[in-house]
Amino acid sequence: MATGALRRRAVTLMTGTVLAAVASTAGPAAGVASQGPSATSADGIRPPPVDCRTTPCVALTFDDGPTGYTPAVVRALERQHAVATFFLIGPHALRHRADVLREYRDGDAIGDHTVTHPHLTRLPPDRIRRELGTAARQIASVTGHRPTICRPPFGAWNAKVRAAAAGAGLSVVMWNVDPRDWKHHDPRLIERRVLAGVRPGAVVVLHDRYATTPPAVPYLLRALKARGYAPVTVPQLFATSGGMRSGVVYHHGP
Repeated sequence: MATGALRRRAVTLMTGTVLAAVASTAGPAAGVASQGPSATSADGIRPPPVDCRTTPCVALTFDDGPTGYTPAVVRALERQHAVATFFLIGPHALRHRADVLREYRDGDAIGDHTVTHPHLTRLPPDRIRRELGTAARQIASVTGHRPTICRPPFGAWNAKVRAAAAGAGLSVVMWNVDPRDWKHHDPRLIERRVLAGVRPGAVVVLHDRYATTPPAVPYLLRALKARGYAPVTVPQLFATSGGMRSGVVYHHGP
């Protein structure tokens, strides 16, 4: 999907390989992506720290929120003492401030998913910068912290998107497990499709905008833990490889 000459660096993560497509103008290492300082869930129990070098880790990510379905996802995470990563649409964050703050205080990572959810690769550079920059400011107005990670809608990225992300201090996060919950509105099928594709170091893309996704989350968390996986945030997943850098695309694959 990306075009132009890229400099690639391979980072070994657990049993998989994380390929980071690095723009030549990549910025400094990004910090933890808008996580609450206490990382304490609403029931007062802090999820234990996880070392993904010795424990199989998986990052569950949720796009397009917050929506009316987001609280059910957050409750499921809290009950399992688990964390995830939420990529928020800026205006949605403004409309659902309480949900965003709950995610933040639970220790979930908060990422940027633009303002209007467009195909960024079809836009001119100034519009890409506005989509990412405005959403980042909207999210920061709720949490008090600018996000340091983003996910381009539809997974569409190119050199223009990387450059805009670098300018906004954002790492670009893709995925390698997609149960297509936007198409398959069956909670148990969503769970089975995730479990069929998950590997140590996996990044799973889900959406908290569909009614059938939240019911899948409790089953999925229990099944992952039964298999020895620890659910972590995206920044936690990549922490053992030196952290995340702005203008870098993080994904898995050959």
